[in-house]
Parts: sequence; C-alpha cells; structure tokens
Amino acid sequence: AIFIILNLTKLYLLVLLPSIPNMTDVSEELFLKVADIVGNKDIKPQKAASSAEKVRLYGMFKRGTVGKLSPPYGDDDTETDKRPKSRPGMLSFEARQKYDGWAACDSMSKQEARDGYVKLAQDLVGKPVTDAIEAAN
Repeated sequence: AIFIILNLTKLYLLVLLPSIPNMTDVSEELFLKVADIVGNKDIKPQKAASSAEKVRLYGMFKRGTVGKLSPPYGDDDTETDKRPKSRPGMLSFEARQKYDGWAACDSMSKQEARDGYVKLAQDLVGKPVTDAIEAAN
C-alpha cells in the first residue's frame, strides 16, 4: 500500500512494507533482538542504508517501542509526557528528520511497525537478521 503524507513544506511518500514471508507477527523479543543487531557497530550490513531508510528505521523503532508520536495515545503507549510538543525547527535538521520519521509511522499499529522494522533490517543487514528470525521460529 502506498500513502502520501502532505506536509506544508514537503511531500512524503510512505510505502508500507509487505509482511515478512513465512513469519507470523514479529514478537517484541525478536524485534528488540533485531534492533540490537542494527545498532551494533561491529556488524557490517550487506548494503548501506540511505538517509530515508535510516529515518524509516528510526520511526518504526519508536512506534514499535514507545508508541504513537501524537495523541490520541493507546493503552500500550509509554512515556507520553516526554514526546515533542511540536515539530523541530528547520535549523534542527536531525531532530526534524527523526520527528518526521516517527510521525510518518503514527498510522501504523505497533505490530505493523515491528514487522516493517524487521523486514527493512533484514533487507539492509542481511544474514545476522535472517539468522535471528530463523532462531525465533
């Protein structure tokens, strides 16, 4: 499915990733294990992530862990008082990208975000993520 998100300054194209083949929903344990693999500087990915892919990973990670960026929050959303109240300014480029990445995932469920994160991580990192998926099944 393809969704277009219109912002006053930019047009975003959000492509929801298909579900991971031969897998049921990604468990929280597997999701966190894959996140550790992605964050491990000693593991060399099979392909370098573009800026857009890094922002998508960040957004799906935040949605899959703490929940939605904007109200209304769900029962499983945590740390809602620590969320940014507004979009960062233009001079805060990195913070603005992170905010936009998280905001783009607001319409996803936590499960969709976890599934998408693991699929994208598998595409970028390769074998270490595939091994973790196979070990979980």
